[in-house]
Amino acid sequence: MHICKLRLSAAWTLRRAELSQRRLLSSARKQSPLLNIAPRVREALSNGEPVVALESTIISHGMPYPQNVETAREVEQIVAASGSIPATIALIDGRIHVGLSDGDLLRLGNGRETVVKASRRDMAAVLSQRLLGATTVSGTMLAAHMAGISVFATGGIGGVHRGAEDTMDVSADLTELGRTPVAVVCAGAKSILDLPKTLEYLETQGVPVVAFGDSNEFPAFFSQHSGLQAPWKLQRAEQVAQLLKTNAELGLQNGVVVAVPIPEEHAKASVDIEQAIEAALRESERLGVKGKEATPFLLKRVVERTGGASLLANIALVKNNARVASQIAASLASMGGSQGFSTTASYSPETRTDQPLLVIGCAAIDITSRVDSNQSAESAIPEVDLLRQTKLAATSHPGTVFTSVGGVAQNIARAAHLLGANAVLVASLGQDAHGTVVAADLNRMGMDTRFLQYPGSGARTAIYNALHGPNGDLVAAVADMHINGLLSPQQIEEAFSSLRPRAVCVDANVSTPAIVTTLMQARESGACVVFEPTSVPKCTNVLSALLVIKHSHAVADVSSLVHMITPNSLELQRMSEAALELGLVEDVPTAATVSEIAKFHYSLDASVIRNLLTLFPLFPTVVVKLGEQGAAVISPSPRNATRPIIRHIQPLKPSLVENSSGAGDSLVGAILAQLHTRSELVSPDGSLSLAPQELDTIVSRAQRAAIMAIESMHTVSDRLNPDALNKD
Repeated sequence: MHICKLRLSAAWTLRRAELSQRRLLSSARKQSPLLNIAPRVREALSNGEPVVALESTIISHGMPYPQNVETAREVEQIVAASGSIPATIALIDGRIHVGLSDGDLLRLGNGRETVVKASRRDMAAVLSQRLLGATTVSGTMLAAHMAGISVFATGGIGGVHRGAEDTMDVSADLTELGRTPVAVVCAGAKSILDLPKTLEYLETQGVPVVAFGDSNEFPAFFSQHSGLQAPWKLQRAEQVAQLLKTNAELGLQNGVVVAVPIPEEHAKASVDIEQAIEAALRESERLGVKGKEATPFLLKRVVERTGGASLLANIALVKNNARVASQIAASLASMGGSQGFSTTASYSPETRTDQPLLVIGCAAIDITSRVDSNQSAESAIPEVDLLRQTKLAATSHPGTVFTSVGGVAQNIARAAHLLGANAVLVASLGQDAHGTVVAADLNRMGMDTRFLQYPGSGARTAIYNALHGPNGDLVAAVADMHINGLLSPQQIEEAFSSLRPRAVCVDANVSTPAIVTTLMQARESGACVVFEPTSVPKCTNVLSALLVIKHSHAVADVSSLVHMITPNSLELQRMSEAALELGLVEDVPTAATVSEIAKFHYSLDASVIRNLLTLFPLFPTVVVKLGEQGAAVISPSPRNATRPIIRHIQPLKPSLVENSSGAGDSLVGAILAQLHTRSELVSPDGSLSLAPQELDTIVSRAQRAAIMAIESMHTVSDRLNPDALNKD
């Protein structure tokens, strides 16, 4: 076994150069915005490592809880132990998730939510309605092919139902096998089906059926014997892999059935199971159970009639199939076929750009409280005087409290991720329940969590506790953010070294040394830097970092280190004052200059114009968040980079106000997502290369993400998706 792994590892190493070229070519192909590929699966596909797809209907409909979830975990472990990366597939929150977290497995299996059984027919409906969907064999094949996965392990395939000459009840699995080039490793078709007609149908669809092992008899799920011969027999995983590779070289678009008999020790109960199946079939006919409900009903009845023996056999054959599938995938990868054995796959396994967007800063738990709007006049809270009125402040008020994953950097990364960017978060979490919740939620979304840091015992996960008035506006907040200062420069260096990001955003929650490291690493790698000031007390942290770099003489001109900042008007004011105090800028615009510009932008406050002009020599692009007034923008003239151009971006109006906390972070995340997905907007040195009109369009579109956040109790709207900014 160890020798086999060493040989496969050597083969993958030899193929690195070839795969790099393939990735460059595949990045230009059409990508599905509905795919959400887990980071480890995406990495494996990119590197040419073997990946095995696993279905989720077996979790939601094929076994009872908790055996279903336990089996799913064990099957993934078997795939990994046999040399491949497991990728369980399901439809979650409007996306096709390829690679699930443990929380996802529990959602599918614990019975607390309605789970839709989704074949090809159902996928668009389930995704568009954001339902929780478990993929069948046909649905999993389709999703696996979209992701670039060639090998799929399951229990058994569907087939032609008994009496199909009258009912026309034929499983969608069979037609999918005729048009989707994915190998399905299974224990044959379930014996509740008409097996002779199933094999005839597969022949009509042009699907090779391979009996794997010493016998060429087609297995019948619980039984090694069906009395039917498979067209082909192959005894080793590498032989199957060679067949798949040749199928691709012929340009064929069909799947392949690899039929693996149930292990001998679990086949002994097959006679009792067959008798239970016949009895369950008679019961289903009497009750009129048909269609997609038939198989779950029959399997449940068979488990009951066999006292659980059929469940144990089912679990055993699924595990055995997973082991064989992993061996086949590993052999195929060593031959150069790991990226999908179809040479004309519709989608690349890489759904996002190779160079990620790095977001550094705070991840937290947000606790959002909102006072009810239907209180009497006597008990309503006057928001302006809340903290001054001891009698009101020292009592409780009816309202709603909502808890979610938040933090400035996390919000920004989340928004960018939902909008299609490959956002990677670098943040510190406590080794506590809140830290576990944050990490689990990021994993659920398919985000890369490799660079989350856990400083050690005593460090608490950050908490932001906000109180909002009846109209949704922020009244007061308490922020426990000590842990953010513990994010180490070494963690940031490791992230830059591993990811080589094209763009990076850092928020002001982290320490000055962490910001210094971010700016110097970005300069070395040619990454665009966006600074999010976060709050008035913290917004000057970037100025302290620039001063450290200036005094160290590491960089001659610190004005080239930060390419964009995104303050609100109060943060802009404080940064302007501090930059003058520290000597990072010298000139203050004259009143006449400010007045002249204000004539063209009468809706902008003169102080905003003055502060923008003051900071322009240090920060060439500034997007000021003005809330209900939209945004103010300053950037260099295309004809003369030393000449600033100021614009006012008109606001969009929300249909309702639920929560204003995450609007600014969502705006920044949307700006970054657009910069990330349009690499031509970032020059090789990291500076922005876009005309004022392009920047204005980016900011205007980003406002849509802010509006969606305002209309949601979430700090970042869960309705964000790669098309959200394109809607009118």
